[in-house]
Amino acid sequence: MRARSVVGTLVVLALLWGLVLVVAHAGLQTVTGQALDEVALAQAKADRNAYFPRPVLVLAQYAPEVVALLAGVLALVWAVRYRRWTAALCAAGAVIAANVTTQFLKHGVLDKPDLGIQQIASNSFPSGHTTAAASFLMALLLVAPPHRRARAGRWGAFLAAVVGMLTVVNGWHRPSDAAAALLVVAGWGLVAALAERLIGFALARTGRNRRGSAGAGLRRYREDRSRRRRRLSWREDRGDSAYVPPAHERQAEEREWASSSGREDPRGGTRNSGEWNDAAQSHAASNGGGQRAASWDRQSPSREAEDGSPWFPARPRTATALILVVLTAVLLAAAVWWPYPTVAGTLAGRITLLAGYLGIAAAAALGWAAVAARLRSPLR
Repeated sequence: MRARSVVGTLVVLALLWGLVLVVAHAGLQTVTGQALDEVALAQAKADRNAYFPRPVLVLAQYAPEVVALLAGVLALVWAVRYRRWTAALCAAGAVIAANVTTQFLKHGVLDKPDLGIQQIASNSFPSGHTTAAASFLMALLLVAPPHRRARAGRWGAFLAAVVGMLTVVNGWHRPSDAAAALLVVAGWGLVAALAERLIGFALARTGRNRRGSAGAGLRRYREDRSRRRRRLSWREDRGDSAYVPPAHERQAEEREWASSSGREDPRGGTRNSGEWNDAAQSHAASNGGGQRAASWDRQSPSREAEDGSPWFPARPRTATALILVVLTAVLLAAAVWWPYPTVAGTLAGRITLLAGYLGIAAAAALGWAAVAARLRSPLR
């Protein structure tokens, strides 16, 4: 494992938790921050009563629990199915650490002075509801196998942002509370991702990880599945039965077909998925009169990670998070320097609430993008 990868992860971790301190100072210790948070909360309550029907509001109150439960169950299923035991252990530690950190910051470290602006003087920073749901969504991203990480990251960031916004709509927390909670969860997600890679590196060095990396196991699984599907396609093209013989018979038939077709590997080893795809396409063209290979017989990714596993993109993109951050800063600046008083029910109040929602979305996108980028192995 490269040292610069560890240093880069620690730098991103410092930036994320540094943003937590910045948001805490701006939202708790300054008059402007408390005023903007209070206006956004009042505007959210007004919009809730005006635009949301009562059944939707009732369902919104249970959104954090439902999201956390579904994400936790799916993470457990993936951990068992793909044997992601190290990732599951690190993800469980991240869930516990994130929730403990939130409660410790709220009740033991941070203090909100009464500046005569907010109606409720007690401290609610960071949001415990948002942390609970987002931590399980982060665990889902950590446990997800490589070919499912993009979707888990994209939907995890989206659902985490939605839960954070719903805590504002329900009147439980202010926008800064939810944004800080998402950044706390993202920080512990980075710690868990780094711990997983360090543990995997240590096991590989000591020889205890006999099954190989998760990427190598996934590659073997995909190659075996592709060979089984190709064998079934070849039999159907020849008009044979769709019966699939046992594994040892299929391997013997594959070797016999490779030797008879003159395409046997000169090195004496097994072919990779790309070579088998070429052979399958040429065989289908010769037997089927130029028929193309089956639509599901796709080529493996042309790029590979440093451990030889297929390369998959990281989602959400960092550019998306940066765009949301810029939009949030622009709207906050407009709300601060608005020529008229910023109160709920006015255009300035709606701009303030929109800035709060965008800030929550930016925190979710930034955190999940950072973790997804660190989970993906760097290219050779």
